[in-house]
Amino acid sequence: MKKATRMDEIDAAVNKFEPVTPNDEFYVDFKNLRGDFQERDVMRILNVTKPDGHYRFNYQPNRSNKTLLFLAGMRGSGKTSELAKYAQLLHSPGCFFVVTCNVDEELDMDNVQYMDILVFQLEKLLQKAAEVDLSISDDILDSMNEWFQERVKEINRSLKAEGSAELEVGNENPFSVAGLLGKLLGVTTKLKLGLSGSYERAVAIRTTIKNRFPDFSIKFNTFIEQTNEQLRREGKGQEVLFIVDGLEKTMSATTRRAIIMDESNRIRQIKANTIFTLPIELMKEEQHIRNFSEIITFPFIKIIDRDGSTVQEAIERFEEFICKRVAPELFDSLETIHLAIRYSGGSPRQLLRIIEQAGWQADTAVGQITNENMRRAIDKLGNATARYLEPTDFDILKSLKTDLDAGNPIGFNSSIQNLLEKEIIFEYNDGTYKRVNPLLEVSRLYQHRVVGEA
Repeated sequence: MKKATRMDEIDAAVNKFEPVTPNDEFYVDFKNLRGDFQERDVMRILNVTKPDGHYRFNYQPNRSNKTLLFLAGMRGSGKTSELAKYAQLLHSPGCFFVVTCNVDEELDMDNVQYMDILVFQLEKLLQKAAEVDLSISDDILDSMNEWFQERVKEINRSLKAEGSAELEVGNENPFSVAGLLGKLLGVTTKLKLGLSGSYERAVAIRTTIKNRFPDFSIKFNTFIEQTNEQLRREGKGQEVLFIVDGLEKTMSATTRRAIIMDESNRIRQIKANTIFTLPIELMKEEQHIRNFSEIITFPFIKIIDRDGSTVQEAIERFEEFICKRVAPELFDSLETIHLAIRYSGGSPRQLLRIIEQAGWQADTAVGQITNENMRRAIDKLGNATARYLEPTDFDILKSLKTDLDAGNPIGFNSSIQNLLEKEIIFEYNDGTYKRVNPLLEVSRLYQHRVVGEA
């Protein structure tokens, strides 16, 4: 992506489905603008300090205290960019050896399971170890190779009994890594590909690993611990930290629930520092999830405070967010930019949608997005947001408006949760400050059913 300096470049510059990393020219850090969320809380949970201006992880008191953290938040809040920032900040000899696993990029999002993610984590760790020429012990590599070769034999016996094509695993691997590390990488890569292949093959692989999971978890944990020791010896990190992102992009809520809730016992058996993203519909399971992990909520950026006042620093940061992507001269005024920011509700993704729609409304002959174009875009998106709401949804929104007008904190109920998942309601701070998506507020249906009846 590159900055738009012409009208016909705006679409590409405001691509709302391509997250940016700290190295990207479009990156903006919204630090200290997400209410109760603070980066330092993440660092404390990870047992990371910053005594000399550099992030440090003291592994000695944390040898048996591996962190499992879920970063929870609404879609489009910027969780992927935040995790990319941690991957950059914490990857150092004195801190972690960070291994990022974007499950939405390499796994079958129609049918992914926790076993797939574990194999993927191992593959990514092996790839990164090979990249830095980490000298992992031949003994543990040989043990892991032997274990996987036995599992491949079991998988193939199962496939043969069903008349399906067997899984072919040789010594080759696509990364040209020599020795036992290359052999193990080749096996894990073939297993990952097999999990995204035929239904019969995926079932055979998952079933075999699940049936041997107590043994597999011991092997996995031993491998992680020995890798940690080697990282320290070579000055390449104190311990492995996995960042597993993209779970909310799986195709169904049932799949996401199965990965986190149904597999919670197996997740708990893996002793490796790991950060997962938590799909929004599972935030209501927070009390259960806290039994085996930590959760931090990553809310939208608060533009309007509870008392109706504007958070000026947030406005300024969003100005930077827009002007890094689209040249300011492509808008007729700063007021037009501010209009888009106000109706974003503090959602970076929604802000990109508004600008994209305004660009479509603009006259290319004029060469600018005008205030009128922006208002038409907001009206269009607002009416589209309201279009498929049920009458009962408007009843909930009316009740919510009454509480908001009275300044009451908004607690949890299943109906509100459903509207959060649909981005009809936005959440800020500690979750007790909720408000209606400002796009919805301009819609004809909302004005008629909620404001007109208030």
